[in-house]
Amino acid sequence: MKKKIIYFLTFVLLSLSAVGAEPFQLSLPGNNNFPDSQDVSGARLSLLYGEARNVKGLNVSIFGVSEVENFTGLEFDWFFGANRVRNEFKGVALGWVNWHEGQDTGVNIGFVNFVNNVNGVNLGGFNYSQGLTQINIGLVNVGLYESLIDIGFVNYSESTTFQIGLINATKNLDGLQVGIINYAENGIFPVLPLVNFRKTLY
Repeated sequence: MKKKIIYFLTFVLLSLSAVGAEPFQLSLPGNNNFPDSQDVSGARLSLLYGEARNVKGLNVSIFGVSEVENFTGLEFDWFFGANRVRNEFKGVALGWVNWHEGQDTGVNIGFVNFVNNVNGVNLGGFNYSQGLTQINIGLVNVGLYESLIDIGFVNYSESTTFQIGLINATKNLDGLQVGIINYAENGIFPVLPLVNFRKTLY
């Protein structure tokens, strides 16, 4: 535990030493940032609604939406907030809604994860990805492009390597499905109970 605290404090101190960025910011609706800056290295608190360009460190949203262009660190929303990152996200997001439109590297934990490309893990009630995603773990996982691993009650991905759940569905299976109902357009059979795999594997 002591090592974790030391690592966290070291991270914060390094962030605070960044040149040209504010160590703390309060964001309010109407594009009101105190202090008035688009770059924060340290901690940022967004109440109801706030915008910033680059944030490194800790980003907390309360009762609303926090919008950031690029983020590195820990995102946390408190009391039904949402975290929106328009370009690049690196770190851990804990929130009711994690809304990331660009490239993710790290972990998204939320009731809803609405993401694009994820080099990491989505853990949530509903995971919706529009790009390449490594791992989805949730009640419902929906991928509009490609996911490597889907674990949930209901899994759908345009293309996938492995799915395990009650209902699994994909257009392009390049591996294995395990579930009560498995649909794979290119599977050994389009629909199979228990297990399905692509034709070229047998």
